[in-house]
Amino acid sequence: MKNRNITGIVVAIIYCVVLYVFLTDAPPGEAPNNPFWVYLLIPLGAVVITSLFDYVIKFDLFRKKKK
Repeated sequence: MKNRNITGIVVAIIYCVVLYVFLTDAPPGEAPNNPFWVYLLIPLGAVVITSLFDYVIKFDLFRKKKK
């Protein structure tokens, strides 16, 4: 298995939790009224974030390179 970027995974998990809380927020007694495609932003955003950290940014805060 490829060495995954731990920083990208952590940022993607934080993104998923924050977006889920934001999307399910509604006034008391009412259900959240969002279109279906808005909920697709959660997994799509996580894939984009992990891909960016794996292939473009290549910065890993948790796994330091040995000199």
